Amino acid sequence: MSNVLLGIILGLWSGVSMVANLSGLGIRTTLITGVLAGLCAGDVNMGFQIGSTCLLMSIGFYTYGGATIPDWITGALFGTVIAVKAGGDYNVGLTTAVSLALLMSEMDILGRATTTIFQHLGDKALAENNIKKFELVTLLGILPWTLSRMIPVFLGMIMIDNVVTLVNFANSFAWVSTGLSVVGKVLPAVGFALLLSYMDLKKYWPFLILGFVLFAYAGMGTIALALVGAALAGILVFGGAK
Repeated sequence: MSNVLLGIILGLWSGVSMVANLSGLGIRTTLITGVLAGLCAGDVNMGFQIGSTCLLMSIGFYTYGGATIPDWITGALFGTVIAVKAGGDYNVGLTTAVSLALLMSEMDILGRATTTIFQHLGDKALAENNIKKFELVTLLGILPWTLSRMIPVFLGMIMIDNVVTLVNFANSFAWVSTGLSVVGKVLPAVGFALLLSYMDLKKYWPFLILGFVLFAYAGMGTIALALVGAALAGILVFGGAK
């Protein structure tokens, strides 16, 4: 798929999914976005890996009181595409995802700030008792949210080959490669630790042991473990239903 087409598809997804999330539809997630980016770039498994890792790293982050947090969703998108274009290098993709997630927080601030323009226009329309103008301006208020994600993704995909060249150049140094490897192992561990802190292990410890055994001794992959977990959750929730 060409870079321009990647930019159009993933740019539209970034903008539309952002608006969908504001409407209450939780489709803008690291996992869904990562898999979609992987599908477009030609490696769904890489998208699943980067997306799920970014999901673990984002645990505990939320926009409480309108606070700005790293945009892990956009980070997962770029990380997946760059990992695929860099020859399937997971560590390069993950490091890129983290860096761009932090950088995209600035676009979040810009999007939130420019939304106030439409709010003031809406206030003025109400003061003039112009309801139609108020409704139009209110709807236009989604533009800053949409464009603050859509434009960076579109431009980034067009220039993605240049980014990959720089990443490959940096990755040619041994100390950078070592650092990427360490980051790739440490950050998911932190996410898992946070996830475990939310779980009621005193009650559900058998599931923890079962998952560990299936992964460590049976060699079961992440997707297979997720399916087993979903099946066990279904049995636990619906098993006693009549």
